[in-house]
Amino acid sequence: MGIIRGLLRLVFGLLGLVLTLFGLLMLVFEIMVWIPDSSRAGNSLGQVWFQNDPFAVLLGTDSLPLFGAIIERRLSPLIWDPFIVTILSWDSWLALLVVGVSSIILGSISFSLFRPRRAV
Repeated sequence: MGIIRGLLRLVFGLLGLVLTLFGLLMLVFEIMVWIPDSSRAGNSLGQVWFQNDPFAVLLGTDSLPLFGAIIERRLSPLIWDPFIVTILSWDSWLALLVVGVSSIILGSISFSLFRPRRAV
């Protein structure tokens, strides 16, 4: 059980670190775009995902609606509509930073709280 908990902490920590770094890079990019032309800055995460979809060529369709359908059908429609749609409407840098830091916090807190008790 300790190996699984450690592996989950590692996965959540690395995912959070990568998302946080991408969020910081997006913030720098937004600042660099905002300085010459302030009307082009402030793209939402959903818009950035839709414009830079790497899977559109491989799948033959956009991955954002496909991702939404998978979340709604396999997990729950309540996860997609109030939560993920709200995050997709935030600025791209803010959404990536919030999800990244939340993932780091979730990985460090939740998997260290549920330690099995030792028998005395």
